[in-house]
Amino acid sequence: MKPFKLSIVDDHPPIIDGLISVLEDHEDIQILQTANSGESMLSALVGEQPDVIILDYSLGKGGLMNGLETAREIKRRYPEIVILMLTMHDNAEHIVSCVEAGVEGYMLKSESSFDIYAALVELRTRGSYFSPSIASQLVRNIRNLQEDKIVLTERERDVLESLFVGMSTKEIAEKLCISHNTVETHRKNLLSKFEAKNSLHLIYLALEKGMLRLK
Repeated sequence: MKPFKLSIVDDHPPIIDGLISVLEDHEDIQILQTANSGESMLSALVGEQPDVIILDYSLGKGGLMNGLETAREIKRRYPEIVILMLTMHDNAEHIVSCVEAGVEGYMLKSESSFDIYAALVELRTRGSYFSPSIASQLVRNIRNLQEDKIVLTERERDVLESLFVGMSTKEIAEKLCISHNTVETHRKNLLSKFEAKNSLHLIYLALEKGMLRLK
């Protein structure tokens, strides 16, 4: 298997030097380029692209692009490049933001620097890598989303969307060809499922959960 090309982006030179010292002796890795900002890396990529980029999440001091913005722009221009995000942040919000940006790997700086090679190998062979602690965070976040998920029947969704646009019970009944009492039953079921105090609170909660969208 031919060596894969690696680039490193970090605004702390000692971090770059440390990564190079750990990785340069591995024959299956060719360190292609390093950069101290997202902008510098994007400029370098015009000439030649690596297979994998190790990217510091905490870039962006002095108004420069941060790590997440850099990841998004790299993925927009070069979707085939694999990104391993190196970070001090282990909260779910940061992790999910990176996943949504297309990042394939997420590793904490607090972990042993020697684990970085294992992470790169797994990225190359499996296409993704998350530190064990990060993987646990993702599992917990998915479970929380599943627990928070509210399942609506098709008719309940019709009633919810009608309430959202300001329709009265009578108007909803006429629109859906159902009785006034049936509309009220669906509305009460919606209030119960969302644990809402009234119809206005129901709409607020549905918007908050992304089940309704402002047009």
